[in-house]
Amino acid sequence: MSDKMIITFLGTSSAPPQADRSQSSMSLKYRRHNLLFDVGEGTQFQMVKNKISMKNLTILLTHLHSDHTLGLIGLLTTRDFYSISSPVTIIGPPWTSSFVFLQLLAYRLEPDYEIKIIETEGGIVTSNDDFYIESFKVSHSENSFGYKIETHKPLGVFNVEKAEEKEIQKGKLWNRIQNGFPIEIDGKIIYPSEIMDDSQAKQFKVVITGDTNICQSVINKASEADLLIHDATYPHTEERRAKKYLHSTCVDAARVAKFSNVKKLVMTHISTLHENLNESLESTQKIFPNSVFAEDGLRIILDPKDY
Repeated sequence: MSDKMIITFLGTSSAPPQADRSQSSMSLKYRRHNLLFDVGEGTQFQMVKNKISMKNLTILLTHLHSDHTLGLIGLLTTRDFYSISSPVTIIGPPWTSSFVFLQLLAYRLEPDYEIKIIETEGGIVTSNDDFYIESFKVSHSENSFGYKIETHKPLGVFNVEKAEEKEIQKGKLWNRIQNGFPIEIDGKIIYPSEIMDDSQAKQFKVVITGDTNICQSVINKASEADLLIHDATYPHTEERRAKKYLHSTCVDAARVAKFSNVKKLVMTHISTLHENLNESLESTQKIFPNSVFAEDGLRIILDPKDY
């Protein structure tokens, strides 16, 4: 099982889709987990194109505006068409349950798989052996949230030579050590730290803002993150418009990245007001050099070997 975290941008446009940009959506794959952030129009097409599985899916909605949700009912319908039986968890702001129920009712869809819905007003929304996800309010609509994904510190790499030196029998005892449990041999306790080599161990922290104006909550949650994915709807010349519509300019995104001391900034939710993306990128990189604009199909890989 790979420890790489793979982020694929499926839709990077602002509300009106563009010829080369679909509406907002992003896939995050880590170990056995398959996460989908927002489901704008055309998401399932982009999933097929980019070979993103529809199985074992957790969908996280930043807010319920149409450009972030129009693809949801189509995706749920396609899963039913292909008889995909694995459950779907949908995490979103207040009213998400009613929002999903009314769509299922309108389309007369009664899927043969379980749909679990979790509504959030901030805080931990899910946690497992590999990571936890926390939602936090951002500056957009009343119920708009960003998400922070932080992996747990890996136990490290099982050192076969150390296990053999301590005469640990291969099989169940190896498995217990690999899963973080101490074992006992001839009355002596052997702890995982004695066998596991954590030289390649790495925690990942990724923050996704959804739509937002520059705000302190993002700066706080993104502190020291490996990757910040931030709204950059407008070029730096449209600061007044960004404040009016509660979105960000590319320079706003760069300032947040700088204040948060993140390692990399990827800007998304791009409008056609960016008449020259190279100029917009230049203005951004003057503030935060490790910045890029997302495009549909862009894949970012966080690999422990690179740290």
